[in-house]
Amino acid sequence: MTDINPFLRHLLRFEAGVADRNLSTDKLFQKAHVKGFANDPDDRGGATMIGVTLAAFTAWRKQHGRPAPTVKELKALSYEEWRDIVEKDFWKRCKADELKSQSVAMMLADFTFHSGAHGIKALQRVLAVKVDGIMGAQTLSSANATPPATLFAALKAQRLRFLQLIVKNNPRQKKFIKGWITRVEAIPFTD
Repeated sequence: MTDINPFLRHLLRFEAGVADRNLSTDKLFQKAHVKGFANDPDDRGGATMIGVTLAAFTAWRKQHGRPAPTVKELKALSYEEWRDIVEKDFWKRCKADELKSQSVAMMLADFTFHSGAHGIKALQRVLAVKVDGIMGAQTLSSANATPPATLFAALKAQRLRFLQLIVKNNPRQKKFIKGWITRVEAIPFTD
């Protein structure tokens, strides 16, 4: 139904500043790997490599029976590890692969990647279904039954309000707001 590759490209662009339509996602990742590490003390995610936090990498390693990684190991995150984390922990967590609309899938997956269960909860509020942060059958069915343009616009508006609320509750986050808004605005409605 939907394709994860545009989402991967979006992440590489906004997490590491790398974009090139002529390169495959694995080649883009190689370019992104050079400048994709961040550890801003004001970023509540802590150390990240192309958007994958140390906590997300630790959980992934635990699922694979491996020891908790160090920051050095996070910096050495492979394309295969990064893609698997993005796909299983974010794309499939919000069932983006089962949504009928690529645009809605992109907005929801990026919201979830950036803000965890808040993305799914925002979608559930828009759909007026039980708000539990779990993308279950009722949420998925309701999302697929809603006109994509309507759902996309409402989810985008929820996300922009959520970002403003983050800054209101923690003014130190203000330095990130312009980039966050640019990231949201870069997801077009194309269906």
